[in-house]
Amino acid sequence: MEKLDDIRALIEGGPGCDETALAAIEQALRFDPDPNTWTRSIQSGWFEQSEVIVELCEALLKRFGQIGKKPELSRVHGVLGYIFLRLGAVHRAEGHLRAAIHILNWDLGDIAASLRQRRRLAIVFKNLGRYHEARSECEQAIEDADSNALAHESRSNRQNLAVVLIKMGRFREVHTVLEELERKLEEHSDPRTLLRFSLVRANYYRTVGLTSRASELLGPAIRSAQELQLRREEAIALEYTGDYYVAQREFGAALDYYQQAMRIADATAPEGDIVPELCHRMGETEVRLGDPNSAIVLCERGLRVARASSDRYEECATHRVYAMAHRAAGNARKALRIADEGIDLGRQYEIPYELGRTLVWAGETRLEDPSPPEQAAGRRQLWEARGIFERMGLSQWVRSIDRSLGFDAEEEISLDETPELSELGDCDRGALRFGIITRSAQVREAVEILQSVAPSQIPVLITGESGVGKELLAQALHQMGPRRKAPFVPLNCGAISVNLLDSEFFGHERGSFTGAVTSREGLLAASDKGTLFLDEVADLPLQVQAALLRVLETGEVRAVGRDDVRKVDIRIVAATNTGLEDLVARGLFRQDLYYRLNGIRVMVPPLREREDDIKALFRYFWSQLISSAKKRLRLEDNVESFLCAHTWPGNVRELRNEVARVIALAQDGSLVGTDSFLPQLKTRDVGGLRRDRDHRDELSEERQQILLALRAHRGNKAEAARSLGGMKRTTLIYKIERLGIRPEEYLTRD
Repeated sequence: MEKLDDIRALIEGGPGCDETALAAIEQALRFDPDPNTWTRSIQSGWFEQSEVIVELCEALLKRFGQIGKKPELSRVHGVLGYIFLRLGAVHRAEGHLRAAIHILNWDLGDIAASLRQRRRLAIVFKNLGRYHEARSECEQAIEDADSNALAHESRSNRQNLAVVLIKMGRFREVHTVLEELERKLEEHSDPRTLLRFSLVRANYYRTVGLTSRASELLGPAIRSAQELQLRREEAIALEYTGDYYVAQREFGAALDYYQQAMRIADATAPEGDIVPELCHRMGETEVRLGDPNSAIVLCERGLRVARASSDRYEECATHRVYAMAHRAAGNARKALRIADEGIDLGRQYEIPYELGRTLVWAGETRLEDPSPPEQAAGRRQLWEARGIFERMGLSQWVRSIDRSLGFDAEEEISLDETPELSELGDCDRGALRFGIITRSAQVREAVEILQSVAPSQIPVLITGESGVGKELLAQALHQMGPRRKAPFVPLNCGAISVNLLDSEFFGHERGSFTGAVTSREGLLAASDKGTLFLDEVADLPLQVQAALLRVLETGEVRAVGRDDVRKVDIRIVAATNTGLEDLVARGLFRQDLYYRLNGIRVMVPPLREREDDIKALFRYFWSQLISSAKKRLRLEDNVESFLCAHTWPGNVRELRNEVARVIALAQDGSLVGTDSFLPQLKTRDVGGLRRDRDHRDELSEERQQILLALRAHRGNKAEAARSLGGMKRTTLIYKIERLGIRPEEYLTRD
């Protein structure tokens, strides 16, 4: 307090003492603007006088602004930004840090000092839940630091980037950043930097479930923080150690470590960012130890601090524990309402890890409810959580959710141990579990949609060209849902005789028609409690469409030759390679059945639009088939680019058959080049193939426009030609013949 009075006297003494006063504030706070030492924590005890310190800094801010001392002005803004950041006043911190960055960049051109403030600004963005901005700021700062050979800033911003990526649930990227950082720290011996790196690594390990590895780092980290008198870092290390004991289910020991950390937080920054973290952790241990009322009090404090500082991550995390506490206290309805609020926060601010944890708690709680609608809602929440954790690569959470859903635990697919998958490390693991090999964002999105609707009864319509893998997606949907242990019955609607469709669908009694020598169960009855997959559903005759619609509406099946009906519980998944809307408009497909089937639509893009998938699938098929053929073959370097230029009208099916053909004809030990593939192609040049593909795409677009015009004018070619920009009728007829447009494609059914 005496030192603050001395600083106040310096400021009141006149402008000549302002720089001395600023240096005294920095010294009192142990806040050194030098790039090698600025990261030292503000000295504990000074937060008790934070209002006075802020008042003195604002007086200096006004004074330096009046006399135009830009270097000192940027220093004061930096000090205020850091103080407000540690106090939890992140919006005020953001304003001061932006001001400091502007002065340093545009007025002074001081890149090193600017990078320090940008690092703090990234922390502000992180605390506000603006993770994409925080990530962008860190990545740009790393690039600037590397280009200006500022090693300290490069390391520090990488540490911050790792923390942001953990919050975003990007754990694979965290691993890469930590490896880069470890290489940069190999010859660095500053104990403060090494301590902070250990804490970031421990945070990563505990989050991904490697608690023993985290524990190995935390003991030395606590001792190092105590020796260096870094109170904030000591509190964080104690907090993570408590997490380790929670994972070991030693809740008493965990609470002891959390309480030690909270004493430090209360002494240094009672409204700071560590407080809500500790409040919900202590709250969870209190619930486990049987004291939900104490947990409620702790969570209410944590929520107040998190909301005051706009810390959306901790606000979301606290909702989960707050819900747990209310349920343990006997208020289950309020508990679920609080959990749902936390789920909304997690979705709004894209906080996948805590969103997933809250969904798991809410889902498991709802499964215990005797109400079927609540149980169904719980399963949907668990499936959503499962998709989140699967995308993050947290297999321990996936296995836990599978047990809650009543599924047998499945071993995770190892890309390294499976020879044909060894080169597919960047394929989507969530899709790969169901045998879907893809790097495509569109296919990945399709799988995510299927995961979200899997627990429900809603019908799914999968569209896409022949050979893209629609049945594989249907099988994946069946495996994702609660029907996975029941039958999955596929039916190609275009491969069955029209005369036998009734019998195939509904079954028949012996003697019900000529040739019915035995009774037979139909596909609908065989699919009971399971999934019926209707491939090429557009080929169903109208009379069968009407019967199928009645089954979907009533759940009743009557076999041919029987008078009684059988109740069935079936999920319908349909697939088509044609536009059902056009068939409905032409009277070739029932509109009411279309609406029944089109509950959720998933579109699979053709293979020619997924070059990364062409490469991945080719490598998989090549490795798989040469292993089966027991041949040793080598490939020329340009084979993949050649294959990517082809249109693949048969999609994945054509690609696999082509690879099988080439391997079957190749001599063991030979070098396989582009000449061995696709002999039907006249052009062997990659550029020429791409031009041919583009031309075919243009023709396809023109064909579609002509079809739309013909359908709109009910086949009247003269009217259709006029609607196509005044085209002559003879020209339209020529184009119809050249493009192979058949009358049945545009004529409507009367």
